[in-house]
Amino acid sequence: MEADLIFWPMILLALATIWIYVPMSRVRVRTVKEGKAKPGTYRLLQDEPEESLKFSNAIRNQYESPVLFYAVCLAAYVTGLAGPVMIVLAFAYAAAKLLHVWFQTTENRLSRRRPAFMLSYLILTIMWIVFAVQLVLY
Repeated sequence: MEADLIFWPMILLALATIWIYVPMSRVRVRTVKEGKAKPGTYRLLQDEPEESLKFSNAIRNQYESPVLFYAVCLAAYVTGLAGPVMIVLAFAYAAAKLLHVWFQTTENRLSRRRPAFMLSYLILTIMWIVFAVQLVLY
């Protein structure tokens, strides 16, 4: 069923969120072993070294605007409005967020990260507008 395609961008984004925990854990263990941080740093999240903080921030970011993404995808599916336009937008949003996560967890340059975030923000806004318009016309 075509509407089921709306779930794949959600799955991709969820898997990316789950994946971020792996390198974050590795970096945290390494920073403790290298003496850059104490174990208590991660218990209370105080003075976290930048190399692990970028992963913590990336995970936190995945529980901010993506929550609205999951909501609009599920709302579109439940109402029968998960058509081609919404599915394309969902894949575009997931791609932009994955790019944002990549930039945030690698080079972490704001000049690259911000445009990816703003693109995802714009796509998410369009998704909600499209959903609202379709809901009114439905």
